[in-house]
Amino acid sequence: MMGVLAALLVYAVVFTWGQVYQSFELEALIGGGAVLLVTAYRLWLVARFDALHGSGPARWRRLFGVGLSLHALLWGLLPAWLIWRLGTGFNFFVVILYNVGVTTALGSSWMAGLRVRQAYIVLMFLPTLAVLLFAGSVHDWVLAALIGSYAFYLFRLYRGQYETFWHAMTRERRGSVEPKKPVRSSTEVQLSLVYRLAHELRTPMNSLMGMMSLLEDTRLNDEQKDYLQVAGQSGKLLLTLIDDVLDYSRILSRRITLNSDYFDFRAAIEQSLEAFGPMAQTSGLELTCVIDRMLPKRIRGDRERLMQVLNNLFSNAIKFSEKGEIRLDVDFTVERENAGVLRVRVSDEGAGMDPETLRHLFQDRFIEEGQDVYSSHHTGFGLLVCKGLIDAMGGTLGAESVPGEGSTFWFTVPVQMQPDMREAQSLIRALDGVQALVVGAASGTVSSIQEELEALGCQASSAMGYDHALQALRAGHREQSDFDVLFVDTWSRGELALNLCRNVLEDPSLRPVRLVLLATIEERSHAAVQQLIDKHDLVVLVRPVHRSVLRQGLARLMGLQRQIPVGDAPLQTPEERQRRKRFRLMLVEDNEVNQLVTRGMLSKLGYQVKTVSNGETALALLEQEPFDLVLMDCMMPEMDGFEATRRQREMEHSKASPRTPIVAITANTAEGVQARCLAAGMDDFLAKPVHLDALETVLRRWLPEQPVRDEDEQ
Repeated sequence: MMGVLAALLVYAVVFTWGQVYQSFELEALIGGGAVLLVTAYRLWLVARFDALHGSGPARWRRLFGVGLSLHALLWGLLPAWLIWRLGTGFNFFVVILYNVGVTTALGSSWMAGLRVRQAYIVLMFLPTLAVLLFAGSVHDWVLAALIGSYAFYLFRLYRGQYETFWHAMTRERRGSVEPKKPVRSSTEVQLSLVYRLAHELRTPMNSLMGMMSLLEDTRLNDEQKDYLQVAGQSGKLLLTLIDDVLDYSRILSRRITLNSDYFDFRAAIEQSLEAFGPMAQTSGLELTCVIDRMLPKRIRGDRERLMQVLNNLFSNAIKFSEKGEIRLDVDFTVERENAGVLRVRVSDEGAGMDPETLRHLFQDRFIEEGQDVYSSHHTGFGLLVCKGLIDAMGGTLGAESVPGEGSTFWFTVPVQMQPDMREAQSLIRALDGVQALVVGAASGTVSSIQEELEALGCQASSAMGYDHALQALRAGHREQSDFDVLFVDTWSRGELALNLCRNVLEDPSLRPVRLVLLATIEERSHAAVQQLIDKHDLVVLVRPVHRSVLRQGLARLMGLQRQIPVGDAPLQTPEERQRRKRFRLMLVEDNEVNQLVTRGMLSKLGYQVKTVSNGETALALLEQEPFDLVLMDCMMPEMDGFEATRRQREMEHSKASPRTPIVAITANTAEGVQARCLAAGMDDFLAKPVHLDALETVLRRWLPEQPVRDEDEQ
């Protein structure tokens, strides 16, 4: 009933608030009349259900199918008409979102009527696709590809539901003559269905995210860029939710496994800070971090799972905070020679939670019937996944909160460790006896700088305000107890911070003081800051400040040579792009949309690629000509990626030919799939949707220094 009435509301919004009626009065009235007639017909079927269905179920189904088809035809023509008259603007997107919503909702009803439901999809999307394809612009073609891929996905989904429904009906009618197999509980069946559905959703999501990534590089006006930005953010959120659903189903079914290895936890934290820092600053928040100097260089654990928990806590804190500081504290307690306990706390200054909400925070159960999913007692999958992962690691996850003051989420996990093998000795020698002063920073930033400087043998203190800092500097000069380094943070008052920088830099008596400015990415590009950089070679560190950023800044400040991390990507110079064009890559992928997306990404990175659709063709092509790297989809008809890789490795072994790197690309992120890929002979693993930076990292890791053809010519 609500879905039928929603059509009237959407039409009213588009043709009144969207101002279509003022421009096309006659067409608007005709369309409105048609919508009213179809809606009235469908409401009549609902109201007369008992009488019509009781007198003849087959006749009622035919009448209901006619109503669905008329509704689909009308709402399929409407977006096509809007494109013809007005283009792909606000009105079009409102209608197409409604169409996507009602076709998705139809997936959970009337599973017995396959032909009517598939006709519904065709009538709903075919007119729009036709108009977009004939429009002639790349933007319209990309939009048509996105809509078409989703329609194709629904087409397959409806068929699968139809076959499942009639298979169940047949088994029920056949009776239980044969001995019954052990029946799984309803919860296990639900988890299995949820897991399969979430896995299936990753494939169309790969197409959507990839297309939007390629669309960013086309010519778009400001309005289209806004639409694309919102769509991209929504797509990333949806992908996160899909991953949470997959993990939650694994946790409840006890199929979660951990991949433990030694890794640099501090470096992983710094990457998260660089990702979430600008996000927090955009919301008016300050993200700070204090890491215990006793934290080992490398700890043993599941890096991806630990960072998944930490990133979820960051996201949660930013989401539920409006102002103030979000502070990360990392402590490490050594318990044995090679083991200890890691304790991580994420604190915010948000609204906080009452005791009743805290008591229900980590409820490990499904939402009960009638429970409001938006109530304060319902936390979604995120925190439940975090709790399940920490439990699997043998740790504890908890929360503390005071209403009106904020919340603190914490977890502890036991880990093994490797002692630090070396330290920045040259930096320690250069900073020997240095006195530092910090002003204008959040408490977490002050604590972090003090912790890091003390680890390097320095002493750091903080000033109450910018004027107080200037007075302290001049007083130290008079008393011959000068401060050597001044850290000025723009967090408290940006303009006052810059005024302090100017006063210090232009005061001859304070010339020995080395100055470091802490600012956001946006502030870094302001004209006033750029003027100080150009005039005084000012060292600027982008917040949130962590060990790598701080030590690089100090090395530059003390005149030490700055070392570029090994992982830094090479610049996209013309020479680099020309070098990349000489490599020959093969993409083995049966899905045409995914082929288009991945080829577009490779082309954007400057690589040439040859595409085949199955394993047999790939093997035949590999025997005929050399390739530098193969991107292999795992699930394909005729011959899947696992079998194709095994045969390729056997062929290389028998002929003593060089090993061709093979990278798996798959939407299946289940535990153990990566191990299966490596066991088949693949070299690496990319999960769909494939992100451009992850693809570039893998290619840089596995491509040889020189293309295979160049080596053959030599």
